[in-house]
This record gives sequence, C-alpha cells and structure tokens, in this order.
Amino acid sequence: MSGKRLQNSHKDEFYLNLCLQNAWKNQLITLPNPAVSALILDKYGAILSLESHQECGKPHAEILALQKAYANLSGDCAILSLKDSTQIHNYLLKHSKNLFCDSTIYVSLEPCSSLKCGKTPSCANLLKLLKIKRVVIAAQDINKTAKGGAEELEQSGIAVTKAWQVENLTSINQKANTLLLPFKALQTKGKFILYKYACRLNGSINGGQISSKAAQIQMHNYRTKANYLLTSGKTIRIDKPTLDVRFSTLQPKKSPNIIILTSDKNLAKNAPLFDIPDREVKIAHDINSTLNGLKGFVMCEGGAGLLTTLHPFVDILLVILNPSINANFSLTMQLNQSFSFVHQEQIGEDLFLWLVPKQKE
Repeated sequence: MSGKRLQNSHKDEFYLNLCLQNAWKNQLITLPNPAVSALILDKYGAILSLESHQECGKPHAEILALQKAYANLSGDCAILSLKDSTQIHNYLLKHSKNLFCDSTIYVSLEPCSSLKCGKTPSCANLLKLLKIKRVVIAAQDINKTAKGGAEELEQSGIAVTKAWQVENLTSINQKANTLLLPFKALQTKGKFILYKYACRLNGSINGGQISSKAAQIQMHNYRTKANYLLTSGKTIRIDKPTLDVRFSTLQPKKSPNIIILTSDKNLAKNAPLFDIPDREVKIAHDINSTLNGLKGFVMCEGGAGLLTTLHPFVDILLVILNPSINANFSLTMQLNQSFSFVHQEQIGEDLFLWLVPKQKE
C-alpha cells in the first residue's frame, strides 16, 4: 500500500470511529432499527455534520447529516425546521444543486438501497442523486430488504470505500458489527436479549437505589423500546417494583409486558407492577419454553441469581457501575462467566459497561 493510501485509511478509521462512538449514544433507542451515525466532510476536510438516527420511523442518520451539512454549506437554515424524512429528502433535491459534489460522507452502516420499502426513502438513492463525491462505510447491511446500497452507489459512479474490504479498516468493521449486535439478533433469530445489572464499586447490589437519576432515565428509555421485561419472583417479593417508564423522556411512554420467572406457584400479586394499565403480566416457571415463545427486544432486570439462570441466553450484558461503596453490603455477583468489553460510556454519575459473552463474540 502506498503512503497516501495508508494515510487515507488512517483518516477513514478516525472518522468512522467518530461515527461509531456517536451511534452508541442511541443504542437500543432505535430498535427495531439499527443504531447508525453519519459524518460529512466538505472539500477542505472540515466536519460539516455528525448525526445519528434517533428512533424507528424517523429520518436516518444520512438524511440528518445531509440536512445539517446543507444548512452549514448554504446558509439556508429553513431546512432545519423539517422533521419528516421525505420532506428533507425533497428539499435537498430541490435546493442543493451541486453543493455536495466535493463532499465525503462516513456512515457506520451501509446506506439503504432503492429497493427498500420502509417508512423513510432510500438513503443510497438520495446520495446518488446529490452526486456526493465519496462514501465510506463501516459495516455491511444484512437486512435483505435494505442491503445493496454500496453497490448501487458504485454503479452510479460514486467512489465507495467498504471497511470490510480494506485490510487497515478490519478493526473498525469489527467494531461496527458489534454495534449492530441487537439489530442482527432481531434479524437472525427474531429476538434480542439484554441483561441489565447495576452495582457499586465494591460489587454490592443491596441497600436501596444504586443508580443515579440520569441512569434511571436512560433505563426507562430502554424500557419503552422493550417488548418484554423479564424479572424474577425474588425481585418481586423483596423489592415490590413498579417496572414502569415514568422517568422516560421518550414518547409515547409505553410500559413493556412483564414476565416473572419463578418456581413459586403461588406468587403474591401485591407489587405495584400489577396495577400498571395496558400491559400483560405473565408468571412463568420454565425458562426454555418461555424464551422460545418470545419475539422482539427482551430486557431482563434482576440480581445475580436471575443472571446465573439466563446467562446462556443473554446477547449483551449491560453493567451500570455507580461510583459509590456500601460498607454493609451482603449481596454480590456469583457467576462463572467470561465477557468482553465492547463499549463504555458515562451517563450521569454512572458508567455504562456493555459486555458480550465470549462465546457470542
């Protein structure tokens, strides 16, 4: 590889990494869509925009990045008032002319092709019509109704760099595929299972509320996107939780259906969670038959005992580590299992640690 090509691959790695870090901020919030981010450079290499997909049904990352970049390049900020993807798409086609012919867009996931029939128009088609100079992609789309955007762009004469075909971008491609784990689990097996586990610096999990307010808000946002919330009979008996979405900042606020895994055939139904309207609460006694019948995003919350039972089925473990120590703790994690760190981010006072069981890497 020439020095110039090596230099370009390092630059591509840097900007794709910015996309990945930005996309992780909306992980799970975009489900059942993947978490995706896009970055646009002008002809001088200055960053015009860095945007992420927010929620399913809303504009994709590429559309949002083009919207912001157009406003920065043209000075026409009227476009920023548009919220609908099709409106932004049409505005860009009408007003941008050749504004993007010297620009490069970096995307964490392959832009959706013209064959896609979804809630939003094709991103690859828009990039093609805008005649953007270059597209750099971190990961290939596996969705059979959306994939093929890279080839479509290449066939239109646009320069396309695909990280999975570039030796120096192998690491970025791997990171991009890890970001897509929830989406890929939904695509391949019909369900994604997340286990959330909160603890303090010394491992203690008892003694009242552990996580900060900001972490609670984020967890309630995740709950609004979950199809099911699975917990244990022990958690119901001891904590008597509500397991609702009262702290969520997302709309609509919809509490997930509840599954209580317990061996207690006579579990008392005196916890507040039984009084939340418009959701189903199911008591289950067999984990295999219960999980086999589930589809969608399954969020699991509980202690070490439930995690011990569920860990063979868990796709991602999310540990929320609070920077406090409880000297009188009596409960800690008891589990023989190895994980790999895939991402970490501070939210409020807490550190969110995303881990994958090593056999599922």
